[in-house]
Amino acid sequence: MQGINSALANFMSQISIAITMAFGSFVAGGTALGGGAVAFPVMTKVLAIEPATAKVFSLAIQSFGMTAASLTIIFSGIKYYRSVVLLALFGALPGVAISLFFIADLLPRLVTKSLFSVFLLVFAITLLRAHWKGKQQLDIDLSCKKKNALVVFVAFLGGIVSGLIGSGADIAIFALLMLHFKADLKVATATSVIVMAVTSVFASGINFLYLNAITAPISQYVLAAIPVVVVGAPLGAYCCAKVPKSVLLSFLLMLIGLEVAFTLYEIIGNL
Repeated sequence: MQGINSALANFMSQISIAITMAFGSFVAGGTALGGGAVAFPVMTKVLAIEPATAKVFSLAIQSFGMTAASLTIIFSGIKYYRSVVLLALFGALPGVAISLFFIADLLPRLVTKSLFSVFLLVFAITLLRAHWKGKQQLDIDLSCKKKNALVVFVAFLGGIVSGLIGSGADIAIFALLMLHFKADLKVATATSVIVMAVTSVFASGINFLYLNAITAPISQYVLAAIPVVVVGAPLGAYCCAKVPKSVLLSFLLMLIGLEVAFTLYEIIGNL
């Protein structure tokens, strides 16, 4: 009983984080944007939490939410590109490890936040281009070794970005699938969710076992958000498979527009 009361007290004290992740987990499960795409800007720009803390939290909570979404995708029979997932992990996992160990602490706070916004703009351009071209295919050709190497390389770059801002491998793979392979929007989305789930678990293991980055406040944030994300992320994955592509596109572009506007406001304020 005391444990339940303690958990409820922590949940109420971190209610702003829980509310943020109610929305973030839905986005993480149903789109090619990780939960960090909501958690990172809200925590850094609204809740005034340091980017390094927001990044570690984003990776940690995605380990739960996006894993739940991935299991929903796999066991519900939602289509994803299995070969792309396997290839991408060969790049994303070394990338995020290198980023966490050697790069993450070198970037200034505002640079990290700006990098996040730039990455989201790339994602938005990818979505719009794919929407305008209209031609998408359910099956993609990975018989060429050069294409395999390209998937690994792009995932590696995405892994490095994931170590800086809490997401990136998902967006990078999604962009590659949509722009280069002309993949189906929903199948590419499901693929990116699984890639980011595994990347988040791996990165959080590094943060916990080697970098001691899971501090007491971050643990409290995660414990408050877990009950929310294990429901929200699978729900997002299910809804993504059901809603029209145009609705999904509009929803994502609205999120990106808000985030970029906040970043521009902060940059102008620091001039």
